[in-house]
Amino acid sequence: MSTSVAHLNGAATGPTGPNGTSDATHPSNFFSTTSSASTDANGQNGGAQGGMDEATAPLMSFLLNGRNSTFFSTLYASEAVCLGMFRLLPPIPRQLVMSLIWSATNFRAKDIKALLKMNTHASNTDLERRLYPLIPLGILSISTHKGIQYVHMHATFRHGMRNALANGGKSNAFGVSYVTTEGDKSVDPPPTIEELVEHGNGTWEGMLKYMVSSRLDILRDNAEERPQEEVLDLLLQSGLMTEATNKRSGRSTLQITSKGFQFLLEDRLAQIWQVLMYYVTKRTFENPRHGGDDGVEIVKLFFTLGNMQLGRAYSASALPAAQAPILDDLEAYGLIYRRYTFGDGKKHDQFFPTALATTLCSGASGAAGEGIGGGQDGKGFLILETNYKIYAYTSNELEIAILNLFVDIRVRYPNLIVGKLERDTVKRAMEEGITANQIISYLTTHAHPQMHKNNPLLPITVVDQLHLWDKERNRLNIDQGVLFKLRQKHMYEDAVSHAKTLGSLIYHSDSNRASTGFMGNVFVSTFAAGPLRDYLNTRRAEHEMY
Repeated sequence: MSTSVAHLNGAATGPTGPNGTSDATHPSNFFSTTSSASTDANGQNGGAQGGMDEATAPLMSFLLNGRNSTFFSTLYASEAVCLGMFRLLPPIPRQLVMSLIWSATNFRAKDIKALLKMNTHASNTDLERRLYPLIPLGILSISTHKGIQYVHMHATFRHGMRNALANGGKSNAFGVSYVTTEGDKSVDPPPTIEELVEHGNGTWEGMLKYMVSSRLDILRDNAEERPQEEVLDLLLQSGLMTEATNKRSGRSTLQITSKGFQFLLEDRLAQIWQVLMYYVTKRTFENPRHGGDDGVEIVKLFFTLGNMQLGRAYSASALPAAQAPILDDLEAYGLIYRRYTFGDGKKHDQFFPTALATTLCSGASGAAGEGIGGGQDGKGFLILETNYKIYAYTSNELEIAILNLFVDIRVRYPNLIVGKLERDTVKRAMEEGITANQIISYLTTHAHPQMHKNNPLLPITVVDQLHLWDKERNRLNIDQGVLFKLRQKHMYEDAVSHAKTLGSLIYHSDSNRASTGFMGNVFVSTFAAGPLRDYLNTRRAEHEMY
């Protein structure tokens, strides 16, 4: 069963099953979730992942997509996951977790409200909004006992955090350092930190270069520049690329899709998490025995890598049996560096996480590189003027190729590109699937330090014009999600409020006719369908009606 809803300047469509449930778990839809926050035609954020960093939106989408308490109990059994999730939390929830993990008793809800400087008589909906995403992630829960409301912390999460902070956890929770043996003399010398950073960024940018080169319709036969087959297979199955016929050679090749263009403009950390979540879904769908049906063990490995130290060697054999085979695949994406023994060419037990892996739990600010690079020395490199001219201080071929997607490049010097945002060039990029918001976000993220003296950062006339060009192309925005139909006004109002708390509300409307009575429609992002459904079931039990 499928339900779709469309509205002017903010359309939303999405597959749903009976009673408003999502069909995203069907094999044909297992790549249906995306990391991009939904936006309306005016460019306003309508579906960001609450208070979490937008770079980790793919991870949040995976974690909140209909997960139950058993899933989180298994996930939080790893101290690395507990510490990694803690590092990714917004400031207020992070501070609250620090206040609660050392307490042996539960806190009254009104005490938590007072701690957050809220009205002690505020509703639970307001409290959940301030605590987001702690409750959807199962870290905190609210219950009532003898008329008093209490806030509980997940026992497994509390135990894991205590062990992580007190260094009393399992010895392999954060990886086991490799112990040098005599046989190590027969392998290459260990890489330096600079070499690890270069290896990770180089491998990742190689994948991005392959994607963007497909738009130029050039032959890509150089084996050294071609990503490994498992990487290309993931790009194909995730919808970032598609099979097409090369116009020059007549051979079948991979071409970038509209979804792939959007991917290119995202922050580097958002790109990594998006690919990793595609990998988890693909791996568990093809072979559920690897990491369990829900990919818990694979996600645990990601958090383990995110808490490792750059430059330190770790033992692959010390990893759990379900995680060790994953290292070979992660090497293809540049997240780890493996050494090989001389003579037989076998992979050494020793491996090194690259900067791509060690910054997984650091948020966007800690990512290795911003988006597809950061210009000279990793700093912002773009200057945008009110006359639509762009000056890019870079010699990075990938950065230049990305700019060429939506900028009319006029002059090119060894370390400077001069171009202009022209209507035809920008609209051609928008026809490929790139939105005005993504262009604005890219220009903001990579703005030269000199630009940060401006308020606002980007010329408002240019920003408005980009939105106008976007509206010329398409006055309807399409978002995938789930539609809830509610016949009680109080349930409708609770659903709207909670959806806003989750940062997932796309569209809502209500009507009250004499013939049909009250009818409320709430359309939310796919990732929030499960949490919202659980919330409504709880409210229904409280009101003894739906």
